[in-house]
This record gives sequence, structure tokens and C-alpha cells, in this order.
Amino acid sequence: MGILTPVAICTSSVLLGVLFTSLLFDSAILFGTKGPVTPEVIGFIENYYLTWWDGAMAVKMFLHVVVLVTYAATILKFARYTESSYYFSGGSLLLLVLQTSMYISVTIPYIRTIARDPLNPRSIPFDGTDLFSRLQNLMTSGNTGPLGDSARAAAKAELEMAPMTFNQRVEHISVLCAANTIGIALLFGIVLMQIGEWYAEETVVAPIEAEIRKQEATKVVTEEKKTQ
Repeated sequence: MGILTPVAICTSSVLLGVLFTSLLFDSAILFGTKGPVTPEVIGFIENYYLTWWDGAMAVKMFLHVVVLVTYAATILKFARYTESSYYFSGGSLLLLVLQTSMYISVTIPYIRTIARDPLNPRSIPFDGTDLFSRLQNLMTSGNTGPLGDSARAAAKAELEMAPMTFNQRVEHISVLCAANTIGIALLFGIVLMQIGEWYAEETVVAPIEAEIRKQEATKVVTEEKKTQ
């Protein structure tokens, strides 16, 4: 089996565990586990995500390193060019790319908007020096044409964002919670595919390869006896 499959399973499980923790809060708005959606419920969920946003950089770096290790293990497994790696590791890589895309396009911008909401008591004054703002400016400054103009207009509108109404906060949090729930399904699919690849290699591929090696060894011995 090697070390890559356990690494991919363990790192994906760590990320899955983080999102399962978020589901405890997301369920309040997705499934109404805390009753009707009120400003207190919205504030309860927002404070949870702001805890991650305001958290220590070491924790954030650790989680991002886990993502990179997951990518590295999956890509190296896919590069083995075996039939099982094409199906299982290729599928895992596709799910991982989808999850990362959702994280970049939904999770980070939406939490950032919550942190910038002028009516939020825990709002953070942004002066454009935070890491996400610098990356955003770097990407928009190098792009010209309609796409670059649209990105710069969106960045400017976010800096000048007006306070969100209650309905806007509900919609905002709902999208964020739904994205996390989809992420749970994607990461769970990665874990299942990695376990499926391990099972296929151990129960199907390994016995066939052992039989082939046995036949080749028998063939070599037979040829040696003939030459004698």
C-alpha cells in the first residue's frame, strides 16, 4: 500500500473533522436545530466563523499545510499511471480541486465580508494590508480588460460595503453554511475513494501481481533446467 494512501486518508480526515465541527453551528440555520432564525442565531454562527478568522496564524498555517500535503499525496498517487490510480486518485484529485475552488470563491470571501460588516460588533477595520487583500490586489493589478475591471470594481465595492440587513445576513450565512456542507460531502468522497483504492489494490491487484511473479519465477526455473 505504501505511505501515500494513509497520508491522503489522514489529511482528508483532519479537514473533514474541521468541517464536521462547523456543521454543529451550520445546522442551526440549515436545519433549524436552534429554532427560528433570529439575529441571536445569526450572531452565534458569525461569531464562530470570526473565531477562525481571528485565530492564531499558526493554526491557519497548519490547516493549509494539511491541504498541501493532501494535494501532494494525491498527485503522487495519480502519477503512478496505474488503472486504480486513474479511477480512485484521479477522482479524489477532482473532488479536492472542487473543494479548494469552493473554499477560495465562497468560504474566504464570505467570512471576510462578515468580518467587515460595519454593524458587526466584532468587525475588523481593514486597511488593505491583510494577506487576502494583498493577494487580491496582486491578482487584479496584473489583469487588464473586462475581467480585471470587474475584479477591481468588486474589490472597491467590498471596501465601501454598507451594513448588511438581517435578510442579507441570513442569505450570506446560508450560502457559507451550505458550501461547508457540500465540502463535507466532497471530503467524505475523497476518504471513500482512498479506502476503495487501498481495498482494490490489496484484494484484487496484489494477488494478481503475486501470481504473475510466481509464474515468471516458475518460467525462469524451467528454462534454466532446459539449458542444463
